[in-house]
Amino acid sequence: MILPLGIALLCCLFLSGCGEQNSDPELTFTKFDTWKVPASGGFLPAPRGLYADENDTVYVLDDAGRVLVYDKHGKLTKQWEMPEFAAGKPEGIWRLIDGRVAVADTHYHRVVLFNEDGSVNLKFGTQGIGAGQFVFPVTIAQDPHGFIYVGEYGDCQRIQKFTADGIYVTEFGKHGAQAGEFQRPSGIAWQDGLIYVVDAFNDRIQVFRDEGKFVRVINLPEKSAPLEYPYDIRLDRNQQIYVIENKAARLTVMRLDGTIVGRYGRPGRGLDQFYQPWDVTVLSDGRVLVADTGNHRLVELTP
Repeated sequence: MILPLGIALLCCLFLSGCGEQNSDPELTFTKFDTWKVPASGGFLPAPRGLYADENDTVYVLDDAGRVLVYDKHGKLTKQWEMPEFAAGKPEGIWRLIDGRVAVADTHYHRVVLFNEDGSVNLKFGTQGIGAGQFVFPVTIAQDPHGFIYVGEYGDCQRIQKFTADGIYVTEFGKHGAQAGEFQRPSGIAWQDGLIYVVDAFNDRIQVFRDEGKFVRVINLPEKSAPLEYPYDIRLDRNQQIYVIENKAARLTVMRLDGTIVGRYGRPGRGLDQFYQPWDVTVLSDGRVLVADTGNHRLVELTP
């Protein structure tokens, strides 16, 4: 039996363990909409990577091996395929300052830069553990100075820093659970000279200076529910952190000190629910987009 949302929430408060999950403030949204992901033959792809630029143009990677480009209203304006995708589909995407689109081509152990028309501009990286090589790069980001950061979850569990033309600069992190170490650094955000990294399997967010020096782990308040497999991260102009939690199937918004602003979502297939969400981005008007991967949909949340 499916209970109405209000009744279900009241029941949840009286169930063992459920009260703790709802002790944090709840985010409220006036609309829960979806953007269409176009079919690929007889297959309905799922979105994986997601990024919105300063003009609210939205770039999406799906598991059909495609880059999809939407305007701010959710209209698909262009699309193209990755050069190769038989070995696996990519996960991380970012529009660079110069207009090129960068993709962490996960299963080909490289970064691919596209021109705005979808033609390939540059590829850099090969499989390996050396400087400038990758084993399963999963996330990519750029800072305002033009430097590109790539996180990988294979043999090295590190973040590498490059120039906009793919020249290696430095790296930081290694496999582990101690401060400054990673177990799947799956999302990166830059702000004010700091790199914020979601450390997925370690259920935490770590902060580094953009030259690679470890700064801190963001600690949540004692009474807050812990992060559960945080998979992507964004920061907005109001100094707020947006985190999508894959296991908990929820969006968490917090301040830079870890104070919870609010949480939204729970596992499921309906409204106000997500299933294995992978990515998140924020538009200039405050709308939040979630790659609700397990539900094969892009979700738009209007505050």
